[in-house]
Amino acid sequence: MIIAVATVIIKNDILLNEQNYIYYNRKLYGNGVGSIDPNRKISLNRSNELDEIAIDDNEHKAEVRIGFSEFSKGLYENTKNKILKELNASEEDWNDYKWQLKNRIISVDEISKYTDLTDEEYDNIKKVGAKYRFAITPYYFSLIDFDNPNCPVKLQAIPDIKELDEEGELDPMKEEQSNPSGRITRRYPNKLIINVTNACPVYCRHCQRRRLIGNADKNTSKEDIDISIDFIRNHPAIREVLITGGDALLLNNNRLEYIFNELSQISHVEVIRIGTRVLATLPFRIDEELACLLRKYRVQLSTQFNHACEITPEAVRAIDILVDHGVLVRNQMVLLHNVNDDKYCIQKTNEELHKYRVINYYLFHPKDVKSTKHFQVDISKGLEIMKHLEGRTSGMCKPTYVYNAPGGLGKVPLVPMENIDCTEDRYRFTTWENKIITKDFKH
Repeated sequence: MIIAVATVIIKNDILLNEQNYIYYNRKLYGNGVGSIDPNRKISLNRSNELDEIAIDDNEHKAEVRIGFSEFSKGLYENTKNKILKELNASEEDWNDYKWQLKNRIISVDEISKYTDLTDEEYDNIKKVGAKYRFAITPYYFSLIDFDNPNCPVKLQAIPDIKELDEEGELDPMKEEQSNPSGRITRRYPNKLIINVTNACPVYCRHCQRRRLIGNADKNTSKEDIDISIDFIRNHPAIREVLITGGDALLLNNNRLEYIFNELSQISHVEVIRIGTRVLATLPFRIDEELACLLRKYRVQLSTQFNHACEITPEAVRAIDILVDHGVLVRNQMVLLHNVNDDKYCIQKTNEELHKYRVINYYLFHPKDVKSTKHFQVDISKGLEIMKHLEGRTSGMCKPTYVYNAPGGLGKVPLVPMENIDCTEDRYRFTTWENKIITKDFKH
Protein backbone atom coordinates (compact mmCIF):
# COMPACT_ATOMS: atom_id res chain seq x y z
CA MET A 1 0.00 0.00 0.00
CA ILE A 2 1.33 3.42 -0.96
CA ILE A 3 1.16 5.83 1.96
CA ALA A 4 3.25 8.85 0.92
CA VAL A 5 3.72 10.64 -2.38
CA ALA A 6 7.09 12.38 -2.79
CA THR A 7 7.88 14.59 -5.75
CA VAL A 8 10.81 13.34 -7.82
CA ILE A 9 10.77 15.91 -10.63
CA ILE A 10 9.01 19.26 -10.68
CA LYS A 11 11.33 21.21 -13.01
CA ASN A 12 10.45 22.46 -16.52
CA ASP A 13 6.75 21.58 -16.22
CA ILE A 14 7.34 17.86 -15.58
CA LEU A 15 5.73 16.34 -12.50
CA LEU A 16 6.70 12.78 -11.68
CA ASN A 17 5.86 11.50 -8.20
CA GLU A 18 6.60 8.17 -6.61
CA GLN A 19 3.10 6.86 -7.26
CA ASN A 20 3.46 7.48 -10.98
CA TYR A 21 7.02 6.23 -10.79
CA ILE A 22 5.88 2.89 -9.33
CA TYR A 23 3.29 2.56 -12.09
CA TYR A 24 5.80 3.12 -14.89
CA ASN A 25 8.42 0.99 -13.17
CA ARG A 26 5.97 -1.90 -12.88
CA LYS A 27 4.81 -1.46 -16.45
CA LEU A 28 8.34 -1.43 -17.82
CA TYR A 29 10.04 -3.93 -15.60
CA GLY A 30 7.30 -6.02 -13.92
CA ASN A 31 8.90 -5.62 -10.51
CA GLY A 32 5.62 -5.92 -8.65
CA VAL A 33 3.34 -3.44 -6.88
CA GLY A 34 5.19 -1.02 -4.67
CA SER A 35 8.69 -1.92 -5.78
CA ILE A 36 11.00 0.85 -6.91
CA ASP A 37 14.04 0.05 -9.00
CA PRO A 38 16.83 1.90 -7.12
CA ASN A 39 18.84 2.39 -10.31
CA ARG A 40 15.91 4.06 -12.01
CA LYS A 41 15.37 6.32 -9.00
CA ILE A 42 19.05 7.34 -9.02
CA SER A 43 18.78 7.94 -12.77
CA LEU A 44 15.72 10.17 -12.33
CA ASN A 45 17.42 12.21 -9.63
CA ARG A 46 20.44 12.63 -11.89
CA SER A 47 18.19 13.60 -14.78
CA ASN A 48 16.62 16.24 -12.56
CA GLU A 49 20.06 17.69 -11.77
CA LEU A 50 20.84 17.88 -15.49
CA ASP A 51 17.48 19.55 -16.16
CA GLU A 52 18.38 22.29 -13.70
CA ILE A 53 21.69 22.92 -15.48
CA ALA A 54 20.03 22.94 -18.92
CA ILE A 55 17.25 25.28 -17.79
CA ASP A 56 19.77 27.75 -16.39
CA ASP A 57 21.81 27.60 -19.61
CA ASN A 58 18.72 28.10 -21.76
CA GLU A 59 17.68 31.15 -19.79
CA HIS A 60 21.07 32.76 -20.44
CA LYS A 61 21.23 31.66 -24.09
CA ALA A 62 17.80 33.20 -24.67
CA GLU A 63 19.41 36.61 -24.10
CA VAL A 64 21.76 36.12 -27.05
CA ARG A 65 20.45 37.77 -30.19
CA ILE A 66 20.07 35.36 -33.10
CA GLY A 67 19.60 36.07 -36.79
CA PHE A 68 16.26 34.27 -36.88
CA SER A 69 14.63 36.31 -34.08
CA GLU A 70 11.72 38.58 -34.90
CA PHE A 71 13.81 41.52 -33.69
CA SER A 72 16.65 40.69 -36.09
CA LYS A 73 14.28 40.12 -39.00
CA GLY A 74 12.49 43.40 -38.35
CA LEU A 75 15.76 45.31 -38.04
CA TYR A 76 17.00 43.79 -41.29
CA GLU A 77 13.85 44.55 -43.27
CA ASN A 78 13.64 48.11 -41.96
CA THR A 79 17.21 49.04 -42.92
CA LYS A 80 17.02 47.09 -46.16
CA ASN A 81 13.95 49.06 -47.25
CA LYS A 82 15.68 52.35 -46.40
CA ILE A 83 18.64 51.41 -48.56
CA LEU A 84 16.51 50.18 -51.47
CA LYS A 85 14.51 53.42 -51.40
CA GLU A 86 17.64 55.59 -51.21
CA LEU A 87 19.29 53.77 -54.13
CA ASN A 88 16.09 53.32 -56.12
CA ALA A 89 16.79 49.59 -56.22
CA SER A 90 14.68 46.44 -56.38
CA GLU A 91 14.53 43.15 -54.48
CA GLU A 92 16.28 41.56 -57.45
CA ASP A 93 19.10 44.08 -57.08
CA TRP A 94 19.40 43.31 -53.39
CA ASN A 95 19.85 39.59 -54.05
CA ASP A 96 22.56 40.23 -56.66
CA TYR A 97 25.98 39.98 -55.04
CA LYS A 98 27.53 42.21 -57.70
CA TRP A 99 25.01 44.94 -56.86
CA GLN A 100 25.86 44.50 -53.19
CA LEU A 101 29.57 44.94 -53.91
CA LYS A 102 28.99 47.93 -56.17
CA ASN A 103 26.94 49.63 -53.48
CA ARG A 104 29.08 48.95 -50.44
CA ILE A 105 28.88 51.67 -47.80
CA ILE A 106 32.31 53.30 -47.77
CA SER A 107 31.90 56.72 -46.13
CA VAL A 108 30.49 58.26 -42.98
CA ASP A 109 28.11 60.33 -45.09
CA GLU A 110 26.55 57.15 -46.44
CA ILE A 111 26.21 55.73 -42.93
CA SER A 112 24.46 58.91 -41.78
CA LYS A 113 21.79 58.44 -44.48
CA TYR A 114 20.45 55.42 -42.64
CA THR A 115 21.00 56.22 -38.96
CA ASP A 116 21.35 59.26 -36.75
CA LEU A 117 24.94 59.90 -35.74
CA THR A 118 26.05 62.36 -33.10
CA ASP A 119 28.60 64.96 -34.15
CA GLU A 120 31.23 63.05 -32.17
CA GLU A 121 30.35 59.73 -33.84
CA TYR A 122 30.44 61.36 -37.27
CA ASP A 123 33.84 62.94 -36.65
CA ASN A 124 35.31 59.75 -35.17
CA ILE A 125 34.23 57.54 -38.07
CA LYS A 126 35.51 60.08 -40.57
CA LYS A 127 38.85 60.36 -38.78
CA VAL A 128 39.40 56.59 -38.54
CA GLY A 129 38.10 55.98 -42.08
CA ALA A 130 40.69 58.38 -43.44
CA LYS A 131 43.45 56.20 -41.96
CA TYR A 132 41.94 52.72 -42.29
CA ARG A 133 39.60 52.08 -45.22
CA PHE A 134 36.23 50.53 -44.52
CA ALA A 135 33.51 48.99 -46.68
CA ILE A 136 30.25 47.33 -45.67
CA THR A 137 27.80 45.50 -47.92
CA PRO A 138 24.22 46.79 -47.69
CA TYR A 139 23.27 43.30 -46.51
CA TYR A 140 25.68 43.24 -43.56
CA PHE A 141 24.95 46.88 -42.74
CA SER A 142 21.28 45.88 -42.38
CA LEU A 143 22.15 43.57 -39.50
CA ILE A 144 23.42 46.46 -37.35
CA ASP A 145 21.43 47.56 -34.31
CA PHE A 146 22.58 51.18 -34.00
CA ASP A 147 20.67 51.56 -30.74
CA ASN A 148 23.01 49.07 -29.11
CA PRO A 149 26.56 50.42 -28.67
CA ASN A 150 27.79 46.83 -28.31
CA CYS A 151 25.97 45.45 -31.34
CA PRO A 152 28.35 42.69 -32.50
CA VAL A 153 27.89 43.57 -36.18
CA LYS A 154 28.46 47.27 -35.56
CA LEU A 155 31.67 46.58 -33.62
CA GLN A 156 33.00 44.41 -36.44
CA ALA A 157 32.07 46.72 -39.32
CA ILE A 158 31.96 50.39 -38.24
CA PRO A 159 35.28 52.21 -37.63
CA ASP A 160 35.94 52.93 -33.95
CA ILE A 161 38.05 55.75 -32.56
CA LYS A 162 39.92 53.13 -30.52
CA GLU A 163 41.60 52.04 -33.76
CA LEU A 164 43.80 55.12 -33.51
CA ASP A 165 45.54 53.42 -30.58
CA GLU A 166 48.18 51.79 -32.76
CA GLU A 167 49.50 49.32 -30.22
CA GLY A 168 50.21 45.94 -31.78
CA GLU A 169 51.95 44.78 -34.95
CA LEU A 170 51.05 45.16 -38.61
CA ASP A 171 52.18 41.61 -39.31
CA PRO A 172 52.18 39.70 -35.99
CA MET A 173 52.27 36.33 -37.77
CA LYS A 174 55.31 37.40 -39.82
CA GLU A 175 53.59 36.37 -43.04
CA GLU A 176 55.97 38.56 -44.99
CA GLN A 177 58.80 36.37 -43.67
CA SER A 178 56.94 33.14 -44.49
CA ASN A 179 56.66 33.87 -48.21
CA PRO A 180 59.10 31.64 -50.15
CA SER A 181 57.52 32.34 -53.55
CA GLY A 182 54.66 34.12 -55.32
CA ARG A 183 51.85 34.92 -52.88
CA ILE A 184 52.43 31.94 -50.61
CA THR A 185 52.48 31.82 -46.83
CA ARG A 186 54.08 28.63 -45.48
CA ARG A 187 54.29 27.87 -41.77
CA TYR A 188 53.84 24.09 -41.70
CA PRO A 189 55.56 21.14 -43.42
CA ASN A 190 52.61 19.84 -45.46
CA LYS A 191 50.23 22.77 -46.01
CA LEU A 192 50.35 26.37 -47.13
CA ILE A 193 48.30 29.40 -48.12
CA ILE A 194 47.91 31.18 -51.47
CA ASN A 195 46.73 34.76 -51.03
CA VAL A 196 44.65 35.54 -54.13
CA THR A 197 43.16 38.98 -53.35
CA ASN A 198 43.07 41.79 -50.81
CA ALA A 199 39.35 42.41 -51.46
CA CYS A 200 36.56 41.59 -48.98
CA PRO A 201 32.83 42.32 -48.96
CA VAL A 202 33.33 43.88 -45.50
CA TYR A 203 36.63 45.04 -44.03
CA CYS A 204 36.32 43.66 -40.52
CA ARG A 205 37.81 45.98 -37.94
CA HIS A 206 39.66 43.06 -36.30
CA CYS A 207 41.21 41.79 -39.56
CA GLN A 208 44.62 40.16 -39.16
CA ARG A 209 45.63 41.33 -42.64
CA ARG A 210 44.51 44.94 -42.42
CA ARG A 211 48.00 45.90 -43.62
CA LEU A 212 46.98 44.56 -47.07
CA ILE A 213 43.69 46.45 -47.42
CA GLY A 214 45.33 49.56 -48.86
CA ASN A 215 43.27 52.08 -50.78
CA ALA A 216 41.81 49.84 -53.47
CA ASP A 217 40.74 46.26 -54.10
CA LYS A 218 43.31 44.29 -56.05
CA ASN A 219 43.39 40.65 -57.08
CA THR A 220 46.65 38.72 -57.26
CA SER A 221 47.96 38.62 -60.83
CA LYS A 222 47.78 35.42 -62.86
CA GLU A 223 51.56 35.48 -63.03
CA ASP A 224 51.90 35.44 -59.22
CA ILE A 225 49.28 32.72 -58.95
CA ASP A 226 51.19 30.61 -61.51
CA ILE A 227 54.44 31.17 -59.62
CA SER A 228 52.73 30.05 -56.41
CA ILE A 229 51.33 26.92 -58.06
CA ASP A 230 54.75 26.10 -59.54
CA PHE A 231 56.22 26.26 -56.04
CA ILE A 232 53.63 23.75 -54.84
CA ARG A 233 54.27 21.55 -57.87
CA ASN A 234 57.96 21.43 -56.98
CA HIS A 235 57.43 20.63 -53.28
CA PRO A 236 55.93 17.13 -52.92
CA ALA A 237 55.49 17.55 -49.15
CA ILE A 238 52.55 19.91 -49.73
CA ARG A 239 49.28 17.95 -49.48
CA GLU A 240 46.88 20.75 -48.49
CA VAL A 241 46.40 24.22 -50.00
CA LEU A 242 44.26 27.00 -48.51
CA ILE A 243 43.17 29.68 -50.98
CA THR A 244 42.44 32.88 -49.10
CA GLY A 245 42.82 36.66 -49.17
CA GLY A 246 41.07 39.03 -48.51
CA ASP A 247 38.10 36.90 -49.42
CA ALA A 248 38.85 34.26 -52.03
CA LEU A 249 35.21 34.03 -53.17
CA LEU A 250 35.37 37.56 -54.54
CA LEU A 251 37.27 36.07 -57.49
CA ASN A 252 34.96 35.18 -60.36
CA ASN A 253 34.17 31.54 -61.07
CA ASN A 254 36.48 31.36 -64.09
CA ARG A 255 39.51 32.46 -62.09
CA LEU A 256 38.57 30.11 -59.24
CA GLU A 257 38.24 27.18 -61.62
CA TYR A 258 41.62 27.95 -63.15
CA ILE A 259 43.24 27.76 -59.70
CA PHE A 260 41.30 24.63 -58.66
CA ASN A 261 42.08 22.85 -61.92
CA GLU A 262 45.81 23.62 -61.78
CA LEU A 263 46.06 22.43 -58.18
CA SER A 264 43.98 19.31 -58.82
CA GLN A 265 46.50 18.18 -61.46
CA ILE A 266 49.30 18.10 -58.87
CA SER A 267 49.34 14.51 -57.62
CA HIS A 268 50.53 15.27 -54.09
CA VAL A 269 47.87 17.95 -53.46
CA GLU A 270 45.13 16.00 -51.71
CA VAL A 271 43.03 18.79 -50.18
CA ILE A 272 42.00 22.20 -51.50
CA ARG A 273 40.36 24.59 -49.06
CA ILE A 274 39.01 28.09 -49.54
CA GLY A 275 38.77 30.79 -46.90
CA THR A 276 35.78 33.13 -47.05
CA ARG A 277 33.46 35.25 -44.95
CA VAL A 278 30.81 35.73 -47.66
CA LEU A 279 28.38 33.44 -45.86
CA ALA A 280 28.20 36.06 -43.09
CA THR A 281 28.71 39.25 -45.11
CA LEU A 282 27.53 38.52 -48.67
CA PRO A 283 25.52 35.27 -48.73
CA PHE A 284 24.11 36.04 -52.20
CA ARG A 285 27.51 35.11 -53.63
CA ILE A 286 26.61 31.47 -52.98
CA ASP A 287 24.55 29.94 -55.77
CA GLU A 288 24.14 26.62 -57.57
CA GLU A 289 26.88 27.37 -60.10
CA LEU A 290 29.48 28.13 -57.43
CA ALA A 291 28.43 25.15 -55.29
CA CYS A 292 28.79 22.82 -58.30
CA LEU A 293 32.24 24.26 -59.01
CA LEU A 294 33.37 23.66 -55.44
CA ARG A 295 31.94 20.15 -55.48
CA LYS A 296 33.60 19.37 -58.82
CA TYR A 297 37.04 19.90 -57.31
CA ARG A 298 36.08 18.68 -53.81
CA VAL A 299 36.96 22.06 -52.37
CA GLN A 300 36.34 22.42 -48.64
CA LEU A 301 35.18 25.75 -47.25
CA SER A 302 36.33 27.59 -44.12
CA THR A 303 34.12 30.48 -43.07
CA GLN A 304 33.81 32.85 -40.11
CA PHE A 305 30.66 33.50 -38.13
CA ASN A 306 31.51 35.32 -34.90
CA HIS A 307 28.02 35.75 -33.45
CA ALA A 308 24.62 34.08 -33.67
CA CYS A 309 23.02 37.26 -35.05
CA GLU A 310 25.07 36.77 -38.24
CA ILE A 311 23.36 33.41 -38.83
CA THR A 312 20.35 34.75 -40.70
CA PRO A 313 17.82 33.12 -43.07
CA GLU A 314 19.90 34.44 -45.97
CA ALA A 315 23.09 32.95 -44.51
CA VAL A 316 21.39 29.59 -43.92
CA ARG A 317 20.12 29.56 -47.50
CA ALA A 318 23.74 29.86 -48.61
CA ILE A 319 24.85 27.15 -46.17
CA ASP A 320 22.12 24.83 -47.41
CA ILE A 321 23.17 25.25 -51.04
CA LEU A 322 26.76 24.34 -50.20
CA VAL A 323 26.04 21.44 -47.87
CA ASP A 324 23.33 20.01 -50.14
CA HIS A 325 25.95 19.91 -52.90
CA GLY A 326 28.35 18.01 -50.66
CA VAL A 327 30.65 20.92 -49.80
CA LEU A 328 32.20 20.59 -46.34
CA VAL A 329 31.73 23.86 -44.38
CA ARG A 330 33.75 24.61 -41.24
CA ASN A 331 33.56 27.68 -39.05
CA GLN A 332 36.58 29.51 -37.64
CA MET A 333 35.39 31.99 -35.04
CA VAL A 334 37.53 34.77 -33.56
CA LEU A 335 37.15 35.54 -29.85
CA LEU A 336 36.55 39.30 -29.65
CA HIS A 337 35.95 41.57 -26.66
CA ASN A 338 32.33 42.79 -26.43
CA VAL A 339 31.45 40.87 -29.59
CA ASN A 340 31.35 37.30 -28.33
CA ASP A 341 33.57 36.94 -25.24
CA ASP A 342 30.72 35.40 -23.26
CA LYS A 343 30.28 31.69 -22.61
CA TYR A 344 26.58 31.66 -23.41
CA CYS A 345 27.10 33.65 -26.60
CA ILE A 346 29.74 31.19 -27.82
CA GLN A 347 27.57 28.22 -26.83
CA LYS A 348 24.49 29.60 -28.61
CA THR A 349 26.44 30.56 -31.74
CA ASN A 350 28.05 27.14 -32.01
CA GLU A 351 24.74 25.39 -31.45
CA GLU A 352 23.13 27.49 -34.19
CA LEU A 353 25.95 26.54 -36.56
CA HIS A 354 25.61 22.87 -35.61
CA LYS A 355 21.86 23.05 -36.24
CA TYR A 356 22.50 24.25 -39.77
CA ARG A 357 25.20 21.63 -40.52
CA VAL A 358 28.30 23.78 -40.13
CA ILE A 359 31.26 22.15 -38.37
CA ASN A 360 32.66 24.12 -35.43
CA TYR A 361 36.37 24.04 -36.18
CA TYR A 362 38.43 26.73 -34.42
CA LEU A 363 37.94 29.42 -31.80
CA PHE A 364 40.88 31.73 -32.48
CA HIS A 365 42.37 33.81 -29.74
CA PRO A 366 42.65 37.31 -31.27
CA LYS A 367 45.99 38.17 -32.79
CA ASP A 368 47.92 41.20 -31.58
CA VAL A 369 47.23 43.20 -34.74
CA LYS A 370 48.02 46.91 -34.83
CA SER A 371 45.02 49.11 -33.88
CA THR A 372 42.89 46.20 -32.63
CA LYS A 373 43.77 46.38 -28.94
CA HIS A 374 40.11 47.04 -28.02
CA PHE A 375 39.20 43.55 -29.31
CA GLN A 376 41.79 41.77 -27.16
CA VAL A 377 40.79 39.40 -24.36
CA ASP A 378 42.85 37.49 -21.85
CA ILE A 379 43.47 33.82 -22.51
CA SER A 380 41.76 33.07 -19.18
CA LYS A 381 38.47 34.22 -20.72
CA GLY A 382 38.79 31.77 -23.57
CA LEU A 383 39.66 28.94 -21.17
CA GLU A 384 36.63 29.82 -19.05
CA ILE A 385 34.42 29.58 -22.13
CA MET A 386 35.89 26.24 -23.16
CA LYS A 387 35.40 24.87 -19.64
CA HIS A 388 31.77 25.97 -19.76
CA LEU A 389 31.17 24.15 -23.04
CA GLU A 390 32.34 20.83 -21.61
CA GLY A 391 29.34 18.60 -20.98
CA ARG A 392 26.86 21.44 -21.56
CA THR A 393 26.75 21.06 -25.31
CA SER A 394 27.51 18.50 -27.99
CA GLY A 395 31.12 17.72 -28.78
CA MET A 396 30.38 18.94 -32.31
CA CYS A 397 29.56 22.35 -30.82
CA LYS A 398 33.03 22.60 -29.26
CA PRO A 399 35.71 24.15 -31.46
CA THR A 400 39.39 23.86 -30.69
CA TYR A 401 40.56 26.98 -28.89
CA VAL A 402 43.89 28.02 -30.40
CA TYR A 403 46.51 30.67 -29.84
CA ASN A 404 48.58 31.62 -32.87
CA ALA A 405 52.16 31.81 -31.72
CA PRO A 406 53.76 35.13 -32.72
CA GLY A 407 56.27 35.09 -35.52
CA GLY A 408 54.39 32.49 -37.54
CA LEU A 409 55.30 29.61 -35.25
CA GLY A 410 51.89 28.00 -35.64
CA LYS A 411 48.73 27.24 -33.69
CA VAL A 412 48.87 26.15 -30.05
CA PRO A 413 45.71 24.34 -28.85
CA LEU A 414 44.60 25.60 -25.42
CA VAL A 415 42.63 23.58 -22.87
CA PRO A 416 41.59 24.39 -19.29
CA MET A 417 44.59 23.68 -17.07
CA GLU A 418 42.58 21.96 -14.35
CA ASN A 419 41.35 19.27 -16.72
CA ILE A 420 44.42 17.10 -16.21
CA ASP A 421 47.23 16.98 -13.70
CA CYS A 422 49.59 14.24 -12.65
CA THR A 423 51.67 13.22 -9.67
CA GLU A 424 54.38 10.59 -9.45
CA ASP A 425 51.96 7.69 -9.66
CA ARG A 426 48.59 8.85 -10.91
CA TYR A 427 46.63 11.16 -13.16
CA ARG A 428 44.10 13.60 -11.77
CA PHE A 429 41.17 14.67 -13.95
CA THR A 430 38.53 17.35 -13.44
CA THR A 431 35.16 16.66 -15.07
CA TRP A 432 32.86 19.26 -16.61
CA GLU A 433 31.07 19.52 -13.23
CA ASN A 434 34.41 20.03 -11.44
CA LYS A 435 34.32 16.56 -9.93
CA ILE A 436 37.75 15.04 -9.34
CA ILE A 437 38.68 11.55 -10.51
CA THR A 438 42.04 9.80 -10.54
CA LYS A 439 43.68 7.07 -12.57
CA ASP A 440 46.90 5.24 -11.68
CA PHE A 441 49.79 5.18 -14.11
CA LYS A 442 49.91 2.04 -16.19
CA HIS A 443 53.50 0.79 -16.00
